Amino acid sequence: MLVVLNDWRRERKKVANICGEIEMNLDLANAKLETVRRNRNALREESRVIPAPILKFNTLLIRQLAAEVLGRMTLDQRRSVEALCYTMEATDGILEDIYALTKRVREPLEGMDLRSAIMNLGTEYDDAIVNLKRLSEMCQKYVAGQYRSITDKQYDRSEYEES
Repeated sequence: MLVVLNDWRRERKKVANICGEIEMNLDLANAKLETVRRNRNALREESRVIPAPILKFNTLLIRQLAAEVLGRMTLDQRRSVEALCYTMEATDGILEDIYALTKRVREPLEGMDLRSAIMNLGTEYDDAIVNLKRLSEMCQKYVAGQYRSITDKQYDRSEYEES
């Protein structure tokens, strides 16, 4: 009986740890959003390109914790965790593309169309902002326990775009 109770307590703590990791990633998403906005504004207003790698989200830990407590999570929780991890990984991919593009723009190769690369960089910044704002909303919903609304909502890009 004591072993069962102890396992139940440990699993409950892991479920809470998932929420804590998502809350931490919410803070990280907001910090990344500010960095991307700053870099986009430097490009727009000062024609300055800032190559800076950005810390990735730790989706591996979240997925590992979720796998360990599948029996304690509802189907909606599991779906929302997967949606969050997918969005984090997609956003990290965009941020990696931005970093690679900024390095190429800062040290252009012969024959590179610099104007086109800078326009692409602006588009990538806009995509990153949309993804980070959507991810922030998704994380807030998870922390608030609104698991189903994470996967049921039809995310419209125009809701998250900035001019």
